Amino acid sequence: MSTANRLDYLVIVLYALLMVRVGFYVLRFNRGAADYFRGGSRIPWLVAGLSCFMSGFSAWTFTGAAGVAYRSGIAAIGLYIGNGLSFLLGYFIFAERWRRSRITTVMEYLAGRFNLATHQVFSWSTIFFQLFTSASTLFGLSLFVSAACGFPVTWTIVGAGALIVFYCVLGGLWAVVVTDFLQASILMPFCLVLVVMSLLRVGGVGGLVHELPAEMKTIHWSGEFGWFYLASWTIMVSFGYNTSAMAQRYFSVDDERSARKIALLCSGLFFAGAFIWFLPPMAMRVVYPVLPSLRATLPKPSEAAYAIASLTLLPHGLIGVMLAAMFSATMANLSAQFNLKSAILTKDMYQALFRKAAGERELLVVGWITTFLIGGATTVIAVIMASSGQSVFQVMLTFNTLMSLAYGPPALLGLAVRRTPPWSGLASFATGLVLGILGAFVYHWTLIQQVAIIIPSSFGVFFVSMLLDRGDWPAREQLFRNLNMPVDAGKELKDSADFTGPVFRFLSRTICAIGILSLLLLLDVPSNQRLTVIWFGLLTIAVGGSLFFIRGNVTAAMNATDHEKVLVVRANP
Repeated sequence: MSTANRLDYLVIVLYALLMVRVGFYVLRFNRGAADYFRGGSRIPWLVAGLSCFMSGFSAWTFTGAAGVAYRSGIAAIGLYIGNGLSFLLGYFIFAERWRRSRITTVMEYLAGRFNLATHQVFSWSTIFFQLFTSASTLFGLSLFVSAACGFPVTWTIVGAGALIVFYCVLGGLWAVVVTDFLQASILMPFCLVLVVMSLLRVGGVGGLVHELPAEMKTIHWSGEFGWFYLASWTIMVSFGYNTSAMAQRYFSVDDERSARKIALLCSGLFFAGAFIWFLPPMAMRVVYPVLPSLRATLPKPSEAAYAIASLTLLPHGLIGVMLAAMFSATMANLSAQFNLKSAILTKDMYQALFRKAAGERELLVVGWITTFLIGGATTVIAVIMASSGQSVFQVMLTFNTLMSLAYGPPALLGLAVRRTPPWSGLASFATGLVLGILGAFVYHWTLIQQVAIIIPSSFGVFFVSMLLDRGDWPAREQLFRNLNMPVDAGKELKDSADFTGPVFRFLSRTICAIGILSLLLLLDVPSNQRLTVIWFGLLTIAVGGSLFFIRGNVTAAMNATDHEKVLVVRANP
């Protein structure tokens, strides 16, 4: 088994510089808060869809979930099939409704659908609890990189946190979705190559199935990762994957058709990814019944399975790509959360409570500041976790489950059910939050118990409140008028430039450059590993080349070109 060397570190440094370049590139697209927080509803659906997909997982996929695959086999595949099913709910119901709501943040919707008290309680509690999930995600990434490279965990946290904050502050949601697209373009070819190499090592799919222990090929009804657990998982993630940062992607595109395409793309990618991501750690169960140790200690040895597969099967340079892929997965998740929390602080708190007359430029500046503060706070909490020896993945799962089951029901039911009073959302949320806190920190309920107790209670409070509804108020009436009115992108976005053409040309050139540069590794790798490098390089070039032919609306693209010319004139008077 190899270890990372200077060539791999060089790949990581070049990747970091690429993220900085993206931040400066998309800075030109942000004229105000609407562009900064939802891309002016002009983000191409393919870019928004891949960003939504990338935001749905982090380094936990390649550590915690890979550990499940190494220990329990096909159960890990079942978890991510559940993710794919949750996006089908978005495709058939919620993607269209989020886009028609015509909002900038989910919290803005809560104020109109319910009341200001619901809006503020959701805002503060979301920011508080998600700081811990974001910090645990950053800690998980840093622990993984530290284990593979021997870097100090604390300095890895600080460096990764600073890089994510930098490009998020500069570019807002545009920076998030463009970097997510680039990260997906690196991650997917890499994962496909590693799947092929893993299967070749164990004699193909037939060899893998034959060699795996029987318990890894069976899912029981009860117990950890049984059918009841997988069903509970699917219910839980259905709320998380149709609200929060995912909903933000739905209203960042031009119309409801594009929003539904996002949900369908994410569903398909999760179904495919369920096999692509977890075959390598399952193959490592055959190659290494007892995993060799890395330089640092992960919470569970099995969580090193994906890293060990890469270190065993790939040449240097592509090992660096593996580490960059870990950064990619986690940066996608964190950058989405940073932008979402910044939007809440800027639009739902600063403007709603202190500066109702704040203009777009002022809100843009406040967005920069709040993104920096959120990123800094997340980094500090991650450092504290590292120094105190917290269980990173348990913290992340605890808070994700807590927020998904408390926040999700009232947010999604409010989109579908009209006749409930203004306080119904807050009552449902409080019920879910109190029960979630008791279950997580007092009674230590399992995931199955939490879903079985919290969801019926939260739903019950919401539907019983219908008996006390006293009719529409202006904000709710306007919201449901919007929900029943299809989006006319030509009319509603006529003053918003379409950057589809420029964005995809930038992505095409950048991804092709990554593929071509990866072929330079042929100068250094042994002859028996050159085919692996060629596969990765050609797959990446093929992805980049196909993007060159994507064009947006011609008239809107002319507006985008004119806008870019104005920026150039202003920069060079």
